[in-house]
Amino acid sequence: MIHKFIYFIFGHFKNDISKSLLSILSISLGIALFVSTQINAWKAEKSIIDQTIGFTSENFLGRYVFRDILDTTNNNSNFIKTLYSQLPNDIIIEPELNLKSFLKLDNNETLSIPTIGRDLITSNQLKKDFDPNKKTKKYFFSKSLLLKSNAESKPIIITICSTEISIQIDQIEAIDQDGLFIVLDIERLQNICKTKSYSNINLISNSKENISFQPLLNQSNWIYESKKEITERAGIALGSLKINLTIISLVSVLISFFMVSNIYSGLFVSQKKEFGILLSIGGTRISNFFLFLTQTTVLALIGGLIGTSIGVLISKLNFFQTLNTLTDANQIETYLNFPVKFILYGFLISIIGSLFSAIFNAVKAYHILPIELLREKDEIDNRKFIHLPTYLLYLIALACISIGVFLGFLKYEKQIIPGLVGVGLVIIGFVLLNFLTIPIFISLLSKLSKRFFTNPSFILGIKEIESDSWKNSLTISTIMLSTSLVFTLTSLTDSYELSLEHWVDKENRSDFSLINEKKLSSGEPGVPINLLSELENSGYFSDVEPFFINSKFIVNGNYFTLHVLKFRENQNGNELLVSKNFCFLEKLCAGDFIDIITKKKGVQRLKIQNEIEHFFSERGTIVMDYQLFSSLYSEEFLNSIRITLADGMEFNETMTFLKNISEKYQLNYLDHKQLKDLYISGMNQVFKVLDKLKISAIVISVLSLITSIFYFIKEKSRIIAGLRAIGMSSYQMFALLFYQVFYLLSHGIFSGILNSLLLSPIVIFGINKNAFGWELDYTFPVHFVAKLPILIPFFTIFITLIPFYFLTRMRISKELNYE
Repeated sequence: MIHKFIYFIFGHFKNDISKSLLSILSISLGIALFVSTQINAWKAEKSIIDQTIGFTSENFLGRYVFRDILDTTNNNSNFIKTLYSQLPNDIIIEPELNLKSFLKLDNNETLSIPTIGRDLITSNQLKKDFDPNKKTKKYFFSKSLLLKSNAESKPIIITICSTEISIQIDQIEAIDQDGLFIVLDIERLQNICKTKSYSNINLISNSKENISFQPLLNQSNWIYESKKEITERAGIALGSLKINLTIISLVSVLISFFMVSNIYSGLFVSQKKEFGILLSIGGTRISNFFLFLTQTTVLALIGGLIGTSIGVLISKLNFFQTLNTLTDANQIETYLNFPVKFILYGFLISIIGSLFSAIFNAVKAYHILPIELLREKDEIDNRKFIHLPTYLLYLIALACISIGVFLGFLKYEKQIIPGLVGVGLVIIGFVLLNFLTIPIFISLLSKLSKRFFTNPSFILGIKEIESDSWKNSLTISTIMLSTSLVFTLTSLTDSYELSLEHWVDKENRSDFSLINEKKLSSGEPGVPINLLSELENSGYFSDVEPFFINSKFIVNGNYFTLHVLKFRENQNGNELLVSKNFCFLEKLCAGDFIDIITKKKGVQRLKIQNEIEHFFSERGTIVMDYQLFSSLYSEEFLNSIRITLADGMEFNETMTFLKNISEKYQLNYLDHKQLKDLYISGMNQVFKVLDKLKISAIVISVLSLITSIFYFIKEKSRIIAGLRAIGMSSYQMFALLFYQVFYLLSHGIFSGILNSLLLSPIVIFGINKNAFGWELDYTFPVHFVAKLPILIPFFTIFITLIPFYFLTRMRISKELNYE
């Protein structure tokens, strides 16, 4: 039996190498997309965690965080002594000062670099590289940063605490760790920043065993954060992108396995006589069933191996890079290592998905009747294997769609499972409808063609599609899924863009905004606060409004976005505003109170006066009046200053003053349209990964369609050769293929548009609403639909040319040579 399995499987590889390669390629494409997107999402989360905990060692347990990093009056040695006396011997205390420095590259790009002050002798991370007999280096750079800074040719200039420092290459030691960061002696960093404080005190395990640690001290100036809390916070902060990427990558995998199922249908047709022969010489139906599944499992293993390898390669190229307001693209690019679990997930999905794709054809192999096959009876109605009446299948399809829509719109805060189940049921319902509607559409087209269009190539082409409805419905469903994915993602991104435009128009009514473009890419504020009074006293402007953003504002252990601006006259400046999605997700709404840790006054309990539609952060936005912010925090820079021109002032004179101010402080001024474009470009930077996934889905569906036509040529090679032998011209052969491709493409795209009309509202008003509390302005890419009547014929011609080329090379004598 084992020899039979081995001979059958490897005989198939030898005799049908093109089918085997197509199967492996189909599996590989989906798995590569899944593995690469998951690895990139992990890299983004890992970069946030590392920047938060200071790129510390794996034995990091947690940390005590001090509320005011640059407090020059507070010496925390007493706290450290008390903490040291109460901790077990297995836990090491590592005081740390974690700040940001700015590095200017040759291309005028400014990088925000985490700069960490530690005791170089006792640091758990550095002591393995520290040799007391050698001269101690002043600065430790990560290898990635050292490579990026190009330090061989000239000194590195970094800015720490507004102090510019020149670093020579002989002062630098490389650290073999992912990420962009700098480590130096803590006393040196304290002297540069003129402070005696620490930003945090890390607790490091000195034991190989897992230590369960409970915080021992609670003081008003110090807050304990465990590693688990920091990790969970980073995961929540990237929830939007991780969920969207997971959904899209899984749909891409589904598209691939529809294509695989289509190929397995062709594989079954090409091998059905062999299965019949095996039965006639003593084989069993069970052995045929498992023989087909074993064959597909081998293909899945090879496809999974290649797919995960391609996925790892793509992830290293950062092709599907995951970005949002918290992540740094430069940091993410440096992460080359990742957990092995993503490769295992890829293998698992490849095997399970392949088995599910093959199960229908394995059942067909089980039901084969050898006498029919030996009599050369080629036509097997697929619907024989679905032992249900047609009307009942329609009811099942409509029930799946209805239940899916109902689940998709259920309101479950912070829960996306019902929405995902709803999406799955809608897809299943449409796949079944594609199978059921093929005979109906073919019959309708046949009747219409008798009156208006009597081309025999057209009649023959569409009849061949009807003869194998199941296989062709899989091709149509593959095109449907990729079309639906493209339209749904386009609807999602267009809805985000429309909502963002409305938000900018509503919230920012100023004429110009002053920004520091050099620090814009790092997300750091760069407009000096003292510029406010200079602008207000100039007389050129009727309103000067400060604007400050903190995208890592922590409340109740989670990241939120803080916006600071000037409240209007009817708003209470001593209270807060929150976005509606903050209220939706955190259940903290108007009338509730929030405890906020401030630098000047410790923990403050502030009341929420109202909720506003504030489209900016998927985690929720807290809005504070500038006067209140100034009394609680000590900041030297703003993200921007919004200015409104005063009436009666000469425009050219005002613009000259604005230009001089911009040059003096090295700032840029943007008008309303430029500011809106800046926000939209930032959003597009985040969502550009979705555009790449859309392209990948289109490539997979086109490949599926080409594969389907290839199989048609191979399965019907004798019929086609016979037609050519009796005088069918090349033009007629091209028309035969063209009409098949045109029908499959049109049916699939039309089904995909209908599918996306249901899925896009589910994704926007169901999944996104439940996960992030968004109130998006819905829009659908109607302009794209209008272009399809022009695009479909061009796509059809392009796709038809490839199999037609091989058809013209077909040798009639070989195909008509019966054994």
